Amino acid sequence: MIRLYELEIENENPFGKNPYDDFEVLKENCIKSLVNPDLELISKAYFYMIEECKGKLRKSGHPFYTHPLKVAIILMKEIGIADNYSVCAALLHDLVEDFEHITVDTIREKFNEEIAFLVDGVTKIKGVETRKLDKAETYAKIFISLINDVRVIIVKLADRLDNMRTLQHMSKEKQKEISEETLNFYTPFAQRLGLKRIKSLLEDLALYYYDPIIYNLIKTSLDQKRQEFNKYIMDFIEVLQEKLNKGSIWHNVFPEHKHVYEIFKMTEKNSIKLSEIENFFSIVVSINSDDYTECYRSYGIIANFFGPAASFIDYIAKPKINFYRALHSIHYGPGRRKVEVIIRTDEMDKIAEDGIGAIYEISKVQESLHLTHEDIERWQKWMIEVVKENEDEGIQKIWGSIRMNLYGEHIPVYTSDGREILLPDGSCIVDLAFYLSEEIGKQLISAKVNGQVKNPVYELNPNDVVEIITSPNSLPQIEWMDYVITHKAIVSLHNYFKSREISNIFLSKNINEFVKFKVVGDDRPGMLNEISTAIGQINVHRINLTQTSNGLFEGSIIVKVVDKGIVNRLFSNLMLIKGIREVEIVENSD
Repeated sequence: MIRLYELEIENENPFGKNPYDDFEVLKENCIKSLVNPDLELISKAYFYMIEECKGKLRKSGHPFYTHPLKVAIILMKEIGIADNYSVCAALLHDLVEDFEHITVDTIREKFNEEIAFLVDGVTKIKGVETRKLDKAETYAKIFISLINDVRVIIVKLADRLDNMRTLQHMSKEKQKEISEETLNFYTPFAQRLGLKRIKSLLEDLALYYYDPIIYNLIKTSLDQKRQEFNKYIMDFIEVLQEKLNKGSIWHNVFPEHKHVYEIFKMTEKNSIKLSEIENFFSIVVSINSDDYTECYRSYGIIANFFGPAASFIDYIAKPKINFYRALHSIHYGPGRRKVEVIIRTDEMDKIAEDGIGAIYEISKVQESLHLTHEDIERWQKWMIEVVKENEDEGIQKIWGSIRMNLYGEHIPVYTSDGREILLPDGSCIVDLAFYLSEEIGKQLISAKVNGQVKNPVYELNPNDVVEIITSPNSLPQIEWMDYVITHKAIVSLHNYFKSREISNIFLSKNINEFVKFKVVGDDRPGMLNEISTAIGQINVHRINLTQTSNGLFEGSIIVKVVDKGIVNRLFSNLMLIKGIREVEIVENSD
């Protein structure tokens, strides 16, 4: 077996001649793919869609119903979704958008709330596309759809894949526009959800329509390399299998060729020519065992024969954010040619190909969060700000937040009055405090965990009993942001410190030559020295710090400034000092 992602352009629609014959194909896929196929419900959705779009054609000239039919089949056959409601949503997803007399309420009345919710979610994403929102807002809206129900994104990815396969019917300008949108928004989501094959197909189709010259150049080079290296790879695999068999490793081995867009990104990222790329392929070793230690044993056998790896990455010890796990190594084969070897168990291999659909009963994703409308709005606002402030790092931060909150393991902890609370594994005391309420989070001092006083950033363990300790005089610490993982704590702290940024508070005010800061913090050794370091080269006009009765100090710092940039920098530097509880401009002074 060779894993190869070939370009899939639909030259002839397999459906459209007879809707009843086409339903038989749909039914066959349902029986094969769905865990408990509800053929009555799916039949109702299919023939309702057929009736409503009777006589309507797509731009390709094909009957309108063929697109939602293909989307439903892609969901089952290519993504591996085994959920009746997702299939129904795929069949109905274009009706609300394209027929004025059909609304989400119509879908709800004729079917049920869950199908209506999915259809509404897919329609809203389509609305995002057509409104040409800025990148941060678009990302945020798609992220929110994923938080509400990941099936919305998966149906949309299936929808986009079929649209890309029939893109030849669009104008050249539209082809470029849709291809760019696909690369900017949809392939990153496919990657993060672990839908490797869907991502690869979308990327190659997008590059083909965006720049067909580059696509064909790389494709030709790939085909040539494939022919040149075919015997070499087969010989390498033969030796590799012999060594693994001797080591009593039950396995399957197959070559996996890199796809066109993957090669394109390698040349772009590393500024190299096609001729300089050595490994157009990888050797995948799939271990027939659930014991991941067999992967390490296999690597040891391979490295012992071929020599130490030129490169080694352990994604088992530290999985990727999309749950991908494997050992990646590059070895020198005969003739000193580089060969990439990927080792993973059969289960890891399935997750690598099918992603989230291979792991979760995705219809239950939302249950663990109990998100309110206000939670959703605040999380979305945070996402927009994070992406605008630092696009790539911000997007990574959002994915981390979603992964921990929606898909990670949860642990039970107990409040002092016996209330059980489920938090993402890795949560700290601050996370628990903000889960209880924003007021408790902001006034947190420390906590007793199983009777022992712990720091607010102490990581909680399963079944810990936690007594939160608060004070109305306490304020959040900026270092907490490095430890919290729950969406409530992340968003609340972000908003708290954002509201205290000098650029937001005093943008409209004129800054005179001298600016006065009020500072409150813990009275501890070295604090004055750290404040002096934070001030740095800024000209200090006056500084006055006094102790208070509750173990804190408070005081004022008057500095000479020439622009807002200096004020912003000093404000941030002071807030980063451990133990500083409050920094505020109280007046402009001369």
